[in-house]
Amino acid sequence: MIQWEGALRKRHLLFWAFWIGVSIFSFSVFGSTAAWAQPSTHTVVKGDTLENICIRYYGNRDLLPKLWKMNPFVTNPARLQVGDVISLLENVPIKAVSVQGVGGLQSLIGADDATWAIKGIDVAEYCNVEALGFLSPDGVKPWGRVTADETERIFLAQYDNIYVTFEKGRQVKPGDIFNLYRESDGLDHPLTGSDVGTVVLFLGKIVLKEKVSEHSFKAEIIKSYRVMRVGDPLLPYKPVSSCIQPSNPDWKKCGDNKNCSAAIVASKDQFELEGQYSVVYIDQGYKHGFERGNLFAIVTRMETSVTNGADLPDLVLGYLMIVESRLETATAVVLNAKKDFPNGTMIKAVNLNRELEKTLAARGKDIKELGIKEIDIKNELVPILIKVKENINLKQDLPESLYLLSTMVKCSSN
Repeated sequence: MIQWEGALRKRHLLFWAFWIGVSIFSFSVFGSTAAWAQPSTHTVVKGDTLENICIRYYGNRDLLPKLWKMNPFVTNPARLQVGDVISLLENVPIKAVSVQGVGGLQSLIGADDATWAIKGIDVAEYCNVEALGFLSPDGVKPWGRVTADETERIFLAQYDNIYVTFEKGRQVKPGDIFNLYRESDGLDHPLTGSDVGTVVLFLGKIVLKEKVSEHSFKAEIIKSYRVMRVGDPLLPYKPVSSCIQPSNPDWKKCGDNKNCSAAIVASKDQFELEGQYSVVYIDQGYKHGFERGNLFAIVTRMETSVTNGADLPDLVLGYLMIVESRLETATAVVLNAKKDFPNGTMIKAVNLNRELEKTLAARGKDIKELGIKEIDIKNELVPILIKVKENINLKQDLPESLYLLSTMVKCSSN
């Protein structure tokens, strides 16, 4: 019995020794096979840089100097020739790194943190955001009016001291800021003839200095945009930043098939024709999906000599951007225009995600394949445009809409 138990114990020991040996052999062989199977070269496609290759294969941009040393024929690591074969690093394991996990698009395009902090475009060169005015569907009720001034002039100007009287129940105090404004007559929709409301045009900005009676204050005109006079009404001042983060509309509110469109119904200066730098008003607002930062193409039907031109694409006359969105209306500035156009001209939203994804794909960066579900347009579009501007012929390689945004002054929206 003792001999049989000893023999059985010996067989168990031999069994475990065998499997340990197999495991060691398998680890060494298959581990080596895995190492041999990893790619040793990378063929350059459009948009590649040595830094991006380091991120793609190793998840580490700091390996760029070593990779460059491995490929001495490269003269500029940020400008590789399509078709060149890059030798990958030896004895550096390739990691299955998700681009999203190591910084998303920031890592993919190699943008530094300073670039990534810039998220807006500045429209100050296109319009005075403090003097935009707005379209009011039902008219506005003033908070008060200018009742007197110290100059005895017909027209008021910046730095003049004036006196304003407020409606009963308005809670105001010294230091509060108000806009003087003028309201237009009722306007009709240029296409349908329906009532669209009135244009509220800002004339200047005042600050309350001291209380002189129960409802009256002495004030100073601190900004002048247009002619002002005694009797002009006033509304509370609401600041609007000129630094705007580009954005997409709320597609669900815009309608089916992401077809977000509207008509220009009026303009700040009420000209018959509008063009670049015009401030225009739209009778759709936040509740319709129109948001600050939305980019719209200004479109018209293409003229054709044949009777059936319904299948032809719209002709893009230019682009405008929503600067302020209210509940039912929006105010926009025309960023560029190839020719003047009348009120009633249609606008269609630009899908910035789609435009940018196509641009990146053309440069060999398919975000879906790289594990990025969707580009965060508000936070990622501007830094991407700054970065790609360094490496490509913008006018040739970017869609017209993105090229326009790439040429505008950039700003920090924080």
